[in-house]
Amino acid sequence: MSNPRQAVFLSYASQDTDAARRIHDALCAAGIEVWFDQSELRSGDAWDAAIRRQVRECALFIAVISANTNARSEGYFRREWNLAVRRMLDMADDQVFLLPVLIDDTPEPAARLPDRFRERQWTRLPGGEVAAEFVERAACLLAGGPVIAAATPARAHPSVAVTGATRRDDGFWVAVLPFAHGGTDPGAAAVADGLSEGIVTGMSRFSYLRVVARGATLRYASTAADTRSVSRELGARYLMEGSVRQAGNKVRIAVQLVDGNSGATLWAEAYDRPYDPAAVFDLQDELVPRIVATVADMHGILPRSMSAALRSRDPTQLSPYEAVVRSFAYSERVTADELVIARQGVELAVRSAPDYADAWAMLAWLCLQDHAQGFGIQADSLAQGLAAARRAVEAAPSNHLAHFALAQAFYFSKDLESFRNAAARAVTLNSMDGYSIAFLGELLTYSGDWQRGLELAGCAKQLNPHHPGWYWYADVYHAFSQHDFRATIAFVLRANMPGHWGFHAMLAAAHGHLGERDAAGKALQELLKLRPNIAASVRAEFAKWWNPQYAELFIDGLRKAGLEIPPGPPVVSV
Repeated sequence: MSNPRQAVFLSYASQDTDAARRIHDALCAAGIEVWFDQSELRSGDAWDAAIRRQVRECALFIAVISANTNARSEGYFRREWNLAVRRMLDMADDQVFLLPVLIDDTPEPAARLPDRFRERQWTRLPGGEVAAEFVERAACLLAGGPVIAAATPARAHPSVAVTGATRRDDGFWVAVLPFAHGGTDPGAAAVADGLSEGIVTGMSRFSYLRVVARGATLRYASTAADTRSVSRELGARYLMEGSVRQAGNKVRIAVQLVDGNSGATLWAEAYDRPYDPAAVFDLQDELVPRIVATVADMHGILPRSMSAALRSRDPTQLSPYEAVVRSFAYSERVTADELVIARQGVELAVRSAPDYADAWAMLAWLCLQDHAQGFGIQADSLAQGLAAARRAVEAAPSNHLAHFALAQAFYFSKDLESFRNAAARAVTLNSMDGYSIAFLGELLTYSGDWQRGLELAGCAKQLNPHHPGWYWYADVYHAFSQHDFRATIAFVLRANMPGHWGFHAMLAAAHGHLGERDAAGKALQELLKLRPNIAASVRAEFAKWWNPQYAELFIDGLRKAGLEIPPGPPVVSV
């Protein structure tokens, strides 16, 4: 480089050479000097020294991120990335030096890269095709001008440079502070670090959560800062903090989630476990998924708090991201009115952000709920749900929420082979989402794959011991299908969902088969309060969810409970 202080360093994996060359050529055409190593043999002390010098002296560092970089656990580009991060240690937080560029559909939460990369705005340049705005932005930065926003942000909720101030404006960020630690064994510090790091990584799997990179919180290690002050400094509304205390062969891990605006504790839990220095990874592998699922999945503490904060807002005035967050409220209130409000918001979201996978996924989920719950808000809700789910997967092939929606669409379309494939993909992409795992487990049980279904439902209950009652529905279905009506009643009572019509229907059918007319009659009365016309619609409702044999067994139980169901043809799955 003739003037490295005004030059760009382009870092990429060798498999991405073609895309990197396009970026290089576009920048050079604008008169920008670019360090672009095209050597196939990256080795030797002199070459290594030259790379280190150029990273140390360049004005801008462009990191090309792709499925190829994600697939490689080792590579010289990773050394270049780490060199860039080390240089940033001596820079002010608002100094623009690192420009991450995404050249394919690799989701940001799943990208394998240093935490500092997540603190910067990502630019999407598919295949390395460069927009004029990106070149203009790079030239402006090299000239010392103001930052110009990237032409195509990689996220649906971009920011120019992620700082505490921009996060406060953006809203709903969550930060995991370094866990405190104490005890006689120095391994307690490793447990604390491993837990906080694992929680950050786990939360980042949820595309709808904005998680502050761990590197931005390390300054709070070994300090007793005021919660509200830390919240303001980081721009994070939610703070998770914890401690690890070890004494002899026991360890206590305490974790709490705090609302930085009010200082209120939203959730807290303590875990007492045996302590074995040789088994710290096992301890982390057990607790991290439980903590993450409890706070992060669709029924978790964070989505509930976030959606509640937006309930009073006009759906037409929400940003696409806010509309997605607001739609989670439906999982708390499964009513037609709540679905209409949630759907209105996400329909507007996909119009204004047509590539926003989360918005398409939530629109699909709401359409499918309209179909499955029999609300009848739109006649073609199943077809619309399938179309929206396909759009979600097309927009982000590695988005677990998209595959969760697609699996449901296939199930209710009775394409069971495609359903099982999509369900497996969703679970693989995010094994910490207890909500989706529980529902997919329920549907797998209904589809006849009861071993896998019960396994997933059991896993979901372990992830979040304070789970919603419907997590037991897979167990209810299996017991009823085995004609174990006493166990059915026990599982229904554990579900404890008196506000859901299915709760009373299952009790009525099980008691009916057992000949317990009084108990069956009471359950039937409660069912009719919630669904007065259930007798006329029962065949159509059951056909959506269950196979014909199970549906007829259930209908027989309701008849024995005293429900007068008009005669009709046997239930046929639709």
